[in-house]
Amino acid sequence: MPSVMRQILGVAASYVFVFGFIGLATLLLKKGWLAPSATRKIIHIGVAHWWLIAMALLDDPWVASVGPASFIIINGVALWKHYLPAMDAGADSRNAGTVYFPVTLLVLVNICWRGFAPVWVGGLAVLVLGWGDGLAALIGERVKSPAFRSFGGRKSLAGTAMMFGASLVVTLVFTLIFNHKRQGLGPVLAVSAATAAVATLVEVLTPFGIDNFTVPAAVFALYVGVFL
Repeated sequence: MPSVMRQILGVAASYVFVFGFIGLATLLLKKGWLAPSATRKIIHIGVAHWWLIAMALLDDPWVASVGPASFIIINGVALWKHYLPAMDAGADSRNAGTVYFPVTLLVLVNICWRGFAPVWVGGLAVLVLGWGDGLAALIGERVKSPAFRSFGGRKSLAGTAMMFGASLVVTLVFTLIFNHKRQGLGPVLAVSAATAAVATLVEVLTPFGIDNFTVPAAVFALYVGVFL
C-alpha cells in the first residue's frame, strides 16, 4: 500500500477504533449493564491499544500526532461539558486523567516516531498503563481486600497486586517479542518484574489521574535507560 494511503487509513482507523470503544462503553452505561467506573476503565484499557494501530500504519510523526492532539481537546471539552458520561461520569472533579492520557500519547509519539527511542517501548509504556491501571481499578472495586490511603486516594491490596501482575505480563510479552538483547526466561522475568514493580510503586504514589502521565513516563524511562 502506498505510504500516503496507509497514513490516511491509519488516521481513519484510529478514530474509528477510539470512538468505537467510547460508543460501546456508552451503550453499556445507558443499558445499565456497567457502572460509570467500569466503563471508564474499559475505555482506558481499550484505547491504549491504539498504539498498535499506529505502529502498524503510521510512519510520519506529524500524522501519528493527529489523534492524540485532537483527543486532548475532545477529552478536555467532554470533561468540562460532560458530553461523554461513559468516560467521566462519577469521576473525582480533580481527576483530569482523560486529558493526561492523550497528552502522554502525544509526548511518547514524538519521542518514538522521531527516532529517540524504539516505537515498541512507547507501546510497552502505554499498555502497562492501560492494562495495569485499568485492571487495578476494576479489581480493586470488586474484590474485598485490605485498603490503604495514599496521597488522598484509596488503594486496595487486590488492586495493587493486579497492577503489578498486569504490568508484569505486558512487559514480559513486549520483552520476549522485541527486546532480543534479553535472552532466556530468567533475565526476561527479571526485567519484567523490575518494570512492573516501578510501575506499581508510581501508580500507588500518584494522585488524581496524574498516573496517566507518571506511570508510562517512569516505565519508558526505566526501560530505555536500563533494559535496552
